[in-house]
Amino acid sequence: MGKSTRSFILKIIGSALILWLLFRFIDFDLTTFFEVFKDMNLPLYLFSLSGVVIVLAIKSYRWHMIIRAEGQYYPVFKSFGAYMASYTIGIVTPGRIGEIARLYYLRQDCPIGFQPAFRTIVSDRVFDLGVLVMMAIAGILHFGPPGVANPYIAVSAGVLLFFAGLISVVLIIRKVLKIKRFEHLSPLVFVHDSLKITIGLKSLKYWLITFIAYLAFYFSVGLIFMALDIEIALVDIAIVLSVVGLATILPISWAGIGTREMTLVYLLAFYGISSEIALSFSLLQFLAFFLWGSLIGLVFWILMPVSLEKVKEDSETLKGIFRKARHKDKSEQNKF
Repeated sequence: MGKSTRSFILKIIGSALILWLLFRFIDFDLTTFFEVFKDMNLPLYLFSLSGVVIVLAIKSYRWHMIIRAEGQYYPVFKSFGAYMASYTIGIVTPGRIGEIARLYYLRQDCPIGFQPAFRTIVSDRVFDLGVLVMMAIAGILHFGPPGVANPYIAVSAGVLLFFAGLISVVLIIRKVLKIKRFEHLSPLVFVHDSLKITIGLKSLKYWLITFIAYLAFYFSVGLIFMALDIEIALVDIAIVLSVVGLATILPISWAGIGTREMTLVYLLAFYGISSEIALSFSLLQFLAFFLWGSLIGLVFWILMPVSLEKVKEDSETLKGIFRKARHKDKSEQNKF
């Protein structure tokens, strides 16, 4: 049994355990749960299904622009196709190697080196992680001990704290790289080069695209709430979903199942939303963005076929490059 398969099995067990604990400690009525679906506004929910395509299309355009910043041209439609296909590949593979699939698609059609291609993917993900972190900080300020009642103030503080931290990290890395002993430290150079596109005036267009993508995401999620006859402000949706997103990153469950439900039940209770509705929403969001998105991505995977073996091969190549870089850097440091 491979390492990735073991990890997959452990995450399935983790999801089951978290769900068991959740249902053990909450009041949950199965009849009420099914009544939520019975009373749901189906046309409105079906309209929300377009959200995953719109969001990923916007993000794929951002990736297209990042690739252009590297001096390469990758067509917009191919960028979108690679984004959608990799979304599905990331779901169906135990090791979640979807991002490496994008690397393969890009290198297949562009004369770009392995590390520059991988850098475009890392930079692209930093923008997504950035929104997640800044909104999660807002959530901590809003729901946590600081108790910032006004969500807009919490969001503003989250944005400022994130960018202050990001700029500080980049500046610290630059200072470290000026030290002769560390100037050729490959992993640190790679991190710096991946992050530098996220700061400065030139980064504004990427951040603008990112914010538009997330507004589309929050609006689509809002449609699901509306389908359940729940009124909740867009800013509150942003805060709640970002905290949930941060929770699902934890490598203790498969596809965030379990951690997503537990976090939603806890946070939506602040808005007077019952556990039955919270879990109904969780299931509907999962179907709209996870399952439906993966089915659409499967179509692009069929239209733009890529061998999983080749993707795994690129994944191993990537690991090998960074292992060699670490050994090389250690050897150079030992000379001093």
